Amino acid sequence: MNQPISERVRWTTADLELFPDNGNRYEIIDGELFVTRAPHWNHQKVCVRIITPLDSWSQATSLGQVVPAPGIIFGENDNVIPDAVWASN
Repeated sequence: MNQPISERVRWTTADLELFPDNGNRYEIIDGELFVTRAPHWNHQKVCVRIITPLDSWSQATSLGQVVPAPGIIFGENDNVIPDAVWASN
């Protein structure tokens, strides 16, 4: 039986501090906890192939910066780790 939404556990950024550093990736999206393995070798290689030209372009144009795999906290119930983030200046 599914629990009503009001009775579900809503995880927060503070809860992430309780989890072990065991190679899993813990993210919270709208209060829901997602647990996945750390990205595979081939996944990481693809990320480098995307990030490298984006970083070169960003440096050449001075329009922004790219950062690989930053932890981003949008709010108490949203804490994610995207593969890459580009931010304009």
